[in-house]
Amino acid sequence: MDQQITVSTEMISTKIKVKGFEIHYFKIGNGPQKLLIFPGTLGKVVNFRPLTEHLSREKYTIYLWDPPGYGFSRPPNRDFSPGFLYRDADCAIALMEALDIDKYSVLGWCNGGCTALIAASKASDRVDKVVVWGCNAYVTNEELDVYETTRDVRTWSDARRLPQFEMYGEEYVSKTWCGWINAFWKILNDDAGDVCRGVLAEINAPTLILHGTEDALVPVEHAVYLHNHIKGSTLEIFPDGKHYIHIMYPLKFVSIVDNFLSIKQKLSSAW
Repeated sequence: MDQQITVSTEMISTKIKVKGFEIHYFKIGNGPQKLLIFPGTLGKVVNFRPLTEHLSREKYTIYLWDPPGYGFSRPPNRDFSPGFLYRDADCAIALMEALDIDKYSVLGWCNGGCTALIAASKASDRVDKVVVWGCNAYVTNEELDVYETTRDVRTWSDARRLPQFEMYGEEYVSKTWCGWINAFWKILNDDAGDVCRGVLAEINAPTLILHGTEDALVPVEHAVYLHNHIKGSTLEIFPDGKHYIHIMYPLKFVSIVDNFLSIKQKLSSAW
């Protein structure tokens, strides 16, 4: 049974037992199209306000979930042991099963995009469409050198640091961020940098990839790689866009996503 935390006409905040975890999610809207949104590292619901405020609540039902160790799905603390993104994908699929939702689209930002891609490959019979942005299928030594410059969370800008400290506390933010960087060094050294590269050929759902040309955390070459390796995918580039294009260009971003989600999939012609 769901454990309801907060109820309003705008948003329902609920916890439900999934794979041994008390998983928290927000439900927004009551539309026929179901959307599951995957957050990035130390994700927060406020990060997705452009989507939750501008997507039609009559057209969509939005589920915004916290993977174990993030947001309100704590305890436990975040576990970055090998395979953590794949475990998140399994948990997300199980969440939708527990909610008795057979068909849905997945949307993910940054690491949440990686998890959404993995989920789409695992639940190809259930995932209608995929939308990812600021997302990478692999990681390089050069990129990890950039990550290292952010290891000391006290050096982050106030706009980035203070909301995270308010929600998690400085100690948890620091421990979790350092754990995330360490996990990606392990992916580079043990798995040749393969974050979710191996699942791309298994994705059958129509996929929209969005990316900013000035994304300092995930260079735009990653979007091109995803586009080239996910069959039938669509690529949208935001000139001068940074890692958070959904926040920089909310109306444009939501318009592109809404148009993509609204296109009815055509049946393939017989050869």
